[in-house]
Formats: sequence, structure tokens, C-alpha cells
Amino acid sequence: MGARRESPRRLSGGEAERAAAKLLESGGHRILERNFNSPVGELDLITLDGDTLCFVEVKARFDSRYGGGAAAVDRRKRGRVVRAAEAFLCQPEHSGLRRKPCRFDVVTATWSEDEGDWTFTHYPDAFTVDDAGRRSWL
Repeated sequence: MGARRESPRRLSGGEAERAAAKLLESGGHRILERNFNSPVGELDLITLDGDTLCFVEVKARFDSRYGGGAAAVDRRKRGRVVRAAEAFLCQPEHSGLRRKPCRFDVVTATWSEDEGDWTFTHYPDAFTVDDAGRRSWL
């Protein structure tokens, strides 16, 4: 009988989001908000990359087969992210951000058997409003 392999340590959503925030900050992003909730959806991270406002979805997966975390951001999820971004920008306290260029990023955390740890990948401009099936923006 072979030796039993230890399963990788589970990565909570909060841990993945904190690690993603560190990754983005090291790349020059400024974190504006974490876990923005609205009736239409949640935004994991909202950042500024230079003058560009970024709405970031974070996904953790143990296996990269079937597209991994990036594939989990399907059309339905993209639509919820876009609607949540609209809700964020419609709040009076965020009116100053409405004129900034915006983009939708994805950060994935994937378990790496080779490294025995999590690997994080940032996909800037991962999808557009059109990709989310939206005909209008704000």
C-alpha cells in the first residue's frame, strides 16, 4: 500500500483575497476597497492601477484542469461583477471615480503540486462589459 499524500491546505476566500491584494500592491495598485457588497453582487477588490479603476474578482482552485479559477468567471459571474461595479459607481461617495477608465481583472490562486504551495496569477483586463452580456454601462 502506498503512502497517503497530504491534501493541500485549504485556502479561504479571505486568505486568497489578502494574497491577491498583496500581489496587486506589489505591482503598483492602490487598494480602494475590499469585499464591496450590494444587492446585485459582490466585488472582491477595487483598486487603482495608475489612473485606471479596477474591479477584481479573486478565485482559488485546487486543480487547473477545466480552466481553473479563470474559467469559473463565466458569463453569469461576469454579469454580476459588472452590475456590482455599476452599483459601486452609483453611490454618491464614489462619484469622483466615475470619469476614470475602468477595467475588470481576475486573480487566480491555483494549488501547485510542484511547488507545494499556491500560485497566484493576475489577468488584467480579463473581460469587458460586452463579455458580461451587458448592453449599457451606467
